[in-house]
Formats: sequence, structure tokens, C-alpha cells
Amino acid sequence: MNGEHWGYIALAYGVTAVIVLALVLRNLLDYRRLSAELARLERKGAEDRGEAS
Repeated sequence: MNGEHWGYIALAYGVTAVIVLALVLRNLLDYRRLSAELARLERKGAEDRGEAS
């Protein structure tokens, strides 16, 4: 690394890592929310059809 630019380079990698981790966390939370909603809708559909759980 060039001595005068190492701070900028480190900051750029740090910001990129934070953004990527935030996107991964957002996707995981959305997946959990959608999985729970799907399970709720499946239970409701089974109840509407008169099926036992």
C-alpha cells in the first residue's frame, strides 16, 4: 500500500464491510419474517379447509 493512502483504503474496506454485513442481516431478518408469515398462512388455510393440524 502507498503510505499516504492507507487510511483511505482501510476506511473504504471498512465501510464496504459494514454495508455488506447490514445487507446480510436485513436479508436474514426478512427471511425469518416471511417464513413465519408463510407458516401462519398455511395454518390458516388448513383451518379454513377443516384439516386437523
